[in-house]
Amino acid sequence: MKLPGAAHTDQPWRIHELTRGFQLEDVWAFRTPGAGPDDFPAMLAAMNANGRPEQQPGLSRFLLAVRFKLGALFGWDKPEAGTAMRVRSLRKCLPHDLHNTTGSADPEDPFTPVYVLGNESAEELANKTVHTVMHLGWVPTDRGEHELRMAVLVKPNGLLGRLYLAAIRPFRYLIVYPALTRQWERAWRERDLPRPQGTGAVERAAGTREVPAPVLALGSVPRIDYVDMFTLATDVTATPEQWARAMFGDVPTLAERLIWRGLLSMRLSRGPSPDTIAGWRIAERGEDWIRLEAASWFLTGNLLISTPPGRVSLATVVHYSRHFGCIWWPPLAAVHRRLAPGLLRDAEATVRAARR
Repeated sequence: MKLPGAAHTDQPWRIHELTRGFQLEDVWAFRTPGAGPDDFPAMLAAMNANGRPEQQPGLSRFLLAVRFKLGALFGWDKPEAGTAMRVRSLRKCLPHDLHNTTGSADPEDPFTPVYVLGNESAEELANKTVHTVMHLGWVPTDRGEHELRMAVLVKPNGLLGRLYLAAIRPFRYLIVYPALTRQWERAWRERDLPRPQGTGAVERAAGTREVPAPVLALGSVPRIDYVDMFTLATDVTATPEQWARAMFGDVPTLAERLIWRGLLSMRLSRGPSPDTIAGWRIAERGEDWIRLEAASWFLTGNLLISTPPGRVSLATVVHYSRHFGCIWWPPLAAVHRRLAPGLLRDAEATVRAARR
């Protein structure tokens, strides 16, 4: 739930000392039923276990992958644009009593911890567009409980930063924050549940020299112009079709429609059918594999799902039927490669839940 700015500024947070010159962009509340005054560390632990960026829904991960791809293309995220050189890290401005509260940085998290206390924490991120601080606070409610509040404070870098913030604002309000709310609130509710025992390790192979020949032989394109394969080690068993439907659904999601129909112009069926998965035609199958096919005016694609013992694999095979394909697909392939590991992990959680 979005809150007015006073929900943050009226609280006696330590972050106020460090963020003079920053503007308050958002304040958001997350429900944590039954939470008490000392449960902030438990909430942070739950978020770290089940609320990480790579565990977000597919559309949020897609937007994040697009953002990092654009950052790589335009040089937004180079080290010299961050807290190393362009701006001074808030960690260097900490009062003496906060020096030992910074915590340790996670190399997989783009944010860097500033401090962690018993009822609040702060992390920062700086790049060529903006210096951002994400503040988390633990606040009593009129229900006699406590809830999590997130404040986002920003210092845009000139006109580029202001334009960037304006461009991403609709995506944050319509997609990112609602998904984040569901994810963090679910992390709190499920904090005491046993976690799945799957390894979560995903192996990647790319190109015809790395992807095994038996997998390549399952494809139907006239010539392989692009191929990659991601393999998840898992103790969950299901048929290839069950894995495929867990990955992609019976009909395309919003993110899939945006990528497949919007960006790739693929001709997909619109309704659910036993002969299609997410609009892709089930072309052929074997005991431990299934092949999905779809095409547009400039490329043809195969999705190959195979289930060797103790593993599930997703291979993507692309043939360029027009020269435009070799121009348009490579940047989208970079986004696809960031999304694929999460797709496999989400499918494992879905299949595991169906088995309970």
